[in-house]
Amino acid sequence: MNSKIQILKTVTFKRPDGTTRQKTVLFKTLWADVTRATLKEYREVTGIAEEKENVIFLVNYMDSRDITEKMFVLFNGEKYNIKDIQRDYERFDCNRIIGRRNTK
Repeated sequence: MNSKIQILKTVTFKRPDGTTRQKTVLFKTLWADVTRATLKEYREVTGIAEEKENVIFLVNYMDSRDITEKMFVLFNGEKYNIKDIQRDYERFDCNRIIGRRNTK
């Protein structure tokens, strides 16, 4: 695990005037192995054909148990939507997070 990534989540909070606002906040920082997924590999894993760039983050199982697909990954200044999390229930070693670059 040679790259540091940040997991972000969107939180809704209420202002004093009664209106609500959403804000993206830091959830946790993790070490990860980062690789780019080829389109062929992504199709095999998810069964979906997409033309956007996908990145695979391998993270420690124990550190990433509470991460969900509603969160985001921040890596090298780029924000990635979490599209899939493949949990390692057999060896409890590494979880595989598939992220797609956020174009917004």
